[in-house]
Amino acid sequence: MGRLDEFFKALGGEKKRPELEVLESVEDYVAVGDFGRAIEAANSLESERNRFLAARIILREVLKRLEKDSEELTDVREIFQEIVPLINSITNPRHRALLTFDLALILYYLGDEFKGDLTLKTALNLAKGYDDILLDMVRELVRRGLLEKASGALKMVRDRDKLDSVLVTIAEIFYRMGDVERAKNVIRHIKNPFHKSMALYYLALIESSRDRDTALTLLQAAVKVAEKIENPDARFELMLKLYDLKNSLEGHSVSLVDVLTRRESHQE
Repeated sequence: MGRLDEFFKALGGEKKRPELEVLESVEDYVAVGDFGRAIEAANSLESERNRFLAARIILREVLKRLEKDSEELTDVREIFQEIVPLINSITNPRHRALLTFDLALILYYLGDEFKGDLTLKTALNLAKGYDDILLDMVRELVRRGLLEKASGALKMVRDRDKLDSVLVTIAEIFYRMGDVERAKNVIRHIKNPFHKSMALYYLALIESSRDRDTALTLLQAAVKVAEKIENPDARFELMLKLYDLKNSLEGHSVSLVDVLTRRESHQE
């Protein structure tokens, strides 16, 4: 009976593993650093979405290991060559943009700036029209200190409000790094008064534990900008936040009279 079973199994073909099970094996291979078998398993997936997930798992682990020790992965070039065909099998532009972006980051870690720039350009072109992905790329590049690379992605963002929200984060990063001039220049480029005021608030928050007078000066500037916010509810809520920090620095509780007075005078 055993031989007959083997015969019919050969005729019918081997039963395929469930894709979720294959994804789990990709995670297992990656966990022990067996990237070759992880890529092999990922290539066996029929669902494009699952192939994308598998490729992302692999690339993110490679990046994580490179961040820890750039010399830890001795076969990273080989991994790179094997995973490119997998990425090329992804037709969804959003997904392909994310994977290509991860590849660019890996190249930068390897010190191959020329190929990294070419790959980043491809990723940005694929992400063109998807502001959410472009902004994620900007945040990631800034977080990794690739500031000049981030400027190219910023220019492609169409939604001004979303762009302003990211500029707030960038200004805060520069300020924490001690690059005050760059932080000021970023804030100058913020158009929306709500986001500009929030940027000044975050800087004041940083200074609140270092230099009380500087924090109060930043808060004063934030209040002036906040007065230009057209939406009364947004303006009122932000004013509460600003006055809460201001009064905390001055050693007394928030004065709702001050906030309401400013709200009423603005409405008049």
